[in-house]
Amino acid sequence: MVSYVEIFIEFFKIGLFMFGGGYGGIALFYKELVENRAWISEEEFLRILGIAESTPGPVAINTATWVGYVLRGFPGSIIATMGVVLPAYLIILSAVVVLRPYLEHELVRAVFRGINAAVIALILYVFFRLARSVLFIKGTFTLDLVSAALFSLSLVLLMATRVNPIAIIGLTAALALLIKIFGL
Repeated sequence: MVSYVEIFIEFFKIGLFMFGGGYGGIALFYKELVENRAWISEEEFLRILGIAESTPGPVAINTATWVGYVLRGFPGSIIATMGVVLPAYLIILSAVVVLRPYLEHELVRAVFRGINAAVIALILYVFFRLARSVLFIKGTFTLDLVSAALFSLSLVLLMATRVNPIAIIGLTAALALLIKIFGL
């Protein structure tokens, strides 16, 4: 069983290097919790991520809370949440005090451009790892046509309309349920 201290330290580390917001942190969650520590399976990670994205609040905090709960119940959820939030609080507090006069400096802006590029790479890494699990039939290279169609529909709606992402999640969940019920 994972200890409370291990949970706090791991989520603190994730929070410390989670540049680019919650979606940038998803790659860190995946790498540390699924690949490196094997605290949860890839399938469980996908389930947790779906819940975290579908509920109100920042996806990183929701993910940390849910994983902490899976690992050690309610106390684990509190500890994981505190672990992932504390570094951002400390970094922002320090940045306000130290960096404020330098935010428009060319060197500081260059550093942030580098961080942003790395965050995009992290997001794409997780996208490709999770897309493999969602878009292909487990253990094969056969495309799951239903999942691929729902993915494509979601992507088109996100890119071509102003439909709320939560509505898109609800729509695709309802369509998946109907497809399952009617065996399409």
